Order: sequence, then structure tokens, then C-alpha cells
Amino acid sequence: MLKKITLIASSAILLASPLTFINAPSAHSESVGTSCADCPSYSGSFSIENSTNTTVSYQVRWGNKHQWKKMVLASGQTMKHSYPLGENPHAKVPQPYVRFDNVGGDGRVTLTEYKMKFHATGYAGYGPKVNTTQPKAYFFQYAADGRQLDLLAR
Repeated sequence: MLKKITLIASSAILLASPLTFINAPSAHSESVGTSCADCPSYSGSFSIENSTNTTVSYQVRWGNKHQWKKMVLASGQTMKHSYPLGENPHAKVPQPYVRFDNVGGDGRVTLTEYKMKFHATGYAGYGPKVNTTQPKAYFFQYAADGRQLDLLAR
């Protein structure tokens, strides 16, 4: 009976051994990369709301080296503008600018240009950090005379 137990124990060791070798890394094993599915991902962002009763045309650019983008914002609508920051919410990004015709109905284009502020928004990644979702908010508004358009921060 002692031989039989020894034989069974030896078989169990032989069966378990290949599993150990299969999982063990070898010099020729495949490279395994890391996933960044849960890495932080931030953007610098601001939003503009059109609180006027008319459609407003304006232009946006990030930094002096980028082209101006033409935007059209209907009454009551809000548009978000963003620039990728990557994993660092404190990363340096190009200064955002907005420009628009500040006098309505005069038949001329009188541009006003503003340097915009923004908030770091996005996904904070895995862990206890808080996600930030609110862009720096601005809104278009006409003065009491109904002709002078301005862009104000909330």
C-alpha cells in the first residue's frame, strides 16, 4: 500500500509541474505592453453660451501658431472648446483666444479679441482623484443699447 500512495503522489507532482512551467516566463516570451485605459486624460476647456436673441459668429484659436476657426452659435446654445492636456492637468497649453464683431447692425466689422481662461477637465484615472467636468464658462450678451456685444465670464 505504501508503494501505491507514493505512485499517486508522484503522478500529482508530474501533473502539476507542467502548469508551473507553462506560466513561467521564458527568454523567448512575447512582450506585454501596458494599457492606459485607466490613465488620466485631461483637456483645457472653456464654454461660450449665446444668451442673446440672435445668432453670433465668432472665431477661436489656441495659441498664436494655430489658425482661427470660424464658429456660429445660435441663440440659447452653448459650445465647448478644448485642447488636449494628456495625463497632466497642469500641463502648459497654448493660450486660447476668441474674437468677434462687437457692434451689431453698423455694416462694419469691429473685432474685439479676448485671451480666454480655461479649466482642466476630464477623466482623473483610476483611484481616488475626482473627475473634473466643468469648463470655464463665458456668455455673449448685448449691452442695454442692443448693439454693443460683449463676452463675459460666469
